[in-house]
Amino acid sequence: MKRELEERMAVKIEKSRAEEVRRRLTQLEIMDNDFKPKIDGDYVYFPLKKVSRLDLLTRDYPIEIVQAFFERRWKKPRSLREALQNILPEELLRYIPSSIDLVGDIAIIQIPRELEDYSGEIGRAVMEIYPRVKTVLSKQGETVGEYRIRMFKIIGGGPDTETIHREHGCIYKLDLMRAFFNPRMSGERLRIAQQVRDGENVLDMFAGVGPFSILIAKRNPTVKIIATEVNPEAYRYLSTNIVLNKVEDRVRAIHGDVRTVLKNINVNFDRIIMDLPYSSLDYLDFALSRLKEKGVVNMYLVEGGVDSVKKAHDKVTELAGKLGYKIVIAYSRQVLEVAPLKSIIALDLTKRS
Repeated sequence: MKRELEERMAVKIEKSRAEEVRRRLTQLEIMDNDFKPKIDGDYVYFPLKKVSRLDLLTRDYPIEIVQAFFERRWKKPRSLREALQNILPEELLRYIPSSIDLVGDIAIIQIPRELEDYSGEIGRAVMEIYPRVKTVLSKQGETVGEYRIRMFKIIGGGPDTETIHREHGCIYKLDLMRAFFNPRMSGERLRIAQQVRDGENVLDMFAGVGPFSILIAKRNPTVKIIATEVNPEAYRYLSTNIVLNKVEDRVRAIHGDVRTVLKNINVNFDRIIMDLPYSSLDYLDFALSRLKEKGVVNMYLVEGGVDSVKKAHDKVTELAGKLGYKIVIAYSRQVLEVAPLKSIIALDLTKRS
């Protein structure tokens, strides 16, 4: 992109002595580094921010003080607001989102309704802030359907939404348009992986592209994990990522609904991971039926309103009781907000006799 030139006071010097003069201007702290020096014929022009100490230069060098036009150096914006402050109307600046998620070389942003007409400008601004980003996606509603697919709109860069994401020493190949992946659950994935003890038999009921299973397997080579996934595209990436991370001996991927595909597999588990926040309660009966005594379920549940953690705690305890199980919830907290007054709650529960 061609940038406008700006007129500045400048030092003009022959090329042969330009480097000496540049060093001297730097020492005197009078060169304007917001602009690029320029070459014109046999001369170099250095932009000045002040002229008060030029007498120290004129004694030693055959310089001329002139007016010249310079190109301003590009500076990467430090925030989306800074990148857009001269583009958006001032009354809309307060709506600029403060958070951007990065998945590999793809950026994800939630654009409020007030800024939808400026989606293209916002996409370009995101790519200015993050030069390595190849595609910018705008979230279009919540995660929906059996396959947990989130709708996105491309607002910057190219159409390719497949990427390689790195997290906690693991690598994940995925396509955000075809498989579910939430980078904001990174901390939870590490928390669960740190809980796992040697020799655990783990079931990852809704494995997606594998971020829970693969991290656990990478950290602890003594575990055995069954990772089930119903979405065929997510299952394909799960299988690929198991190989990419060299955990084939520890993680077994199975395609299909966990309640169906495990019917003929007679095994109970020390730990069951239920990362299906909108529907996990529907699978609690099956999970508890396959959990060993004193085993742990790491469960995620969407709850809304005030006291969402207590609501989730009470809801799970009540349902488990109705199903004939006694549980102890050792840990519960709000993990992240997914909509106004709606959050994902993490619960660690143990089955007791």
